[in-house]
Amino acid sequence: MNTHITNRNWLESLIDPLWGRHGRYVTFVAVVFTMACVVVVTAYSIAPADFPSHKIITIQKSTFLSQAAKTLHDDGIIRSEFLFKVYALLSSGHRQVQAGDYLFDEPQSALRVASRMTHGEQDLPKISITLYEGMTVKEMSKQIKGNIPSFDDTTFYNIAKSFEGYLFPDTYYFYENVTPTHVLETLRDNYAQKIKTALLAIQAFGKPMSEVMAMASIVEREATSTADRKLIAGVLWKRIATDMPLQVDPPFYYILGKGSAQLTKSDLAMDSPYNLYTHKGLPPTPISNPGLDSILATVTPTETDYLFFLADRRGTIHYATTHDGHLANKDKYLQ
Repeated sequence: MNTHITNRNWLESLIDPLWGRHGRYVTFVAVVFTMACVVVVTAYSIAPADFPSHKIITIQKSTFLSQAAKTLHDDGIIRSEFLFKVYALLSSGHRQVQAGDYLFDEPQSALRVASRMTHGEQDLPKISITLYEGMTVKEMSKQIKGNIPSFDDTTFYNIAKSFEGYLFPDTYYFYENVTPTHVLETLRDNYAQKIKTALLAIQAFGKPMSEVMAMASIVEREATSTADRKLIAGVLWKRIATDMPLQVDPPFYYILGKGSAQLTKSDLAMDSPYNLYTHKGLPPTPISNPGLDSILATVTPTETDYLFFLADRRGTIHYATTHDGHLANKDKYLQ
């Protein structure tokens, strides 16, 4: 027993001086190494000096972590792809980030960027845009551009103009980097959904959808109240049934950008299928994008003996059964 204790004491007396010298050295090296690692990790975790301002990064569905890291690095959002991937894996535990449009408006660390992208924190506000009933595609293009200055309104007009009449007027919420294609698809999808509520009435009316939409686009521009819309629809359908020209002014606004007060005799005599003074029937396409109320008024018209109508300077509609009555209304309300 005493021999064992003696041997242990002898061994400790041999090691302690060595550890005292070398232990302090190992500890010093470990501390320095750890501090160096912290400095390096910190340096590569902070935002790059040239971090962009108001940058929007779009991450598509099923984008892998390595792809997202490369995109962020190439666009100056992060310094190190490796550290970003480490932070993302620690934050979420999987190798994908959430799809979406991410706004980077001020410098952020790689840790914060990774946390945002794994939790879908896009920080990109949606912009409210109201497209009013009776707007043309050209007017819609300008309206969107007015709310989103970076929007490519020319491309939107070019791809959307053939859908005149079939883009539903409504309030929409778009991201700042919305594409013309996405806007067009959104407006068309909304039309498809909203028109479902009128399909039974349209089918019961018995006219082709193209004729209904062309007429509704005129009705939309001629009146603001449901009652007047139904009355005007009744007048216009009756004119078509009796082979009378519609003789309405809204198509001139569509092709010339002129209101009724601006039209000249030359305009009224122009040879165009949209000139419904010289051409009978409906225009070849809708001349605006009508709302649901005008569409329903078009297929549920009020039947009367009226064949003429006009709006006075206050917008009140006045009706007449004969041309003489119509002239009398002109003298009374427009002179």
